[in-house]
Amino acid sequence: MLSRVVFFLGLHETMLHWMRTVVKLVVDDTIFGFRREERWVERVAMAASFGTLWWWRLRDEIESLVVVPEVKTQLLISIGLADFVGWWLYYLTVTVGMIRVVKGLMWLGMILLCNCRRVKGKLQEDQGFFSQESKSYLPPT
Repeated sequence: MLSRVVFFLGLHETMLHWMRTVVKLVVDDTIFGFRREERWVERVAMAASFGTLWWWRLRDEIESLVVVPEVKTQLLISIGLADFVGWWLYYLTVTVGMIRVVKGLMWLGMILLCNCRRVKGKLQEDQGFFSQESKSYLPPT
């Protein structure tokens, strides 16, 4: 189950990258004649459609990309280039998903460990390393 979630995150990130760098540029240029900014409604619709597409159609097909080379190896059948490329793309997508998980955990850690507080509408940091007020790079004593 965990590998499916990581793969889904990697596939989602890859599809969003291609949508933003290739598809959206071509569609905006063809239909509108200029580049439009992406709105939250469009982001939610794309995320929902990518998730539905993966769950409905791609899940079984993608999982077979990993199983086929293993089965062919056990049956002593030679692995072709297409099998290797499918296996490689699967693990590349899982790697992208793992990077997404690590980035998310780092973001969550920064949110939880941030020593910032708001005072009268302005952001004020606690005294510590690299503080402007202490003029030294040592923690306060």
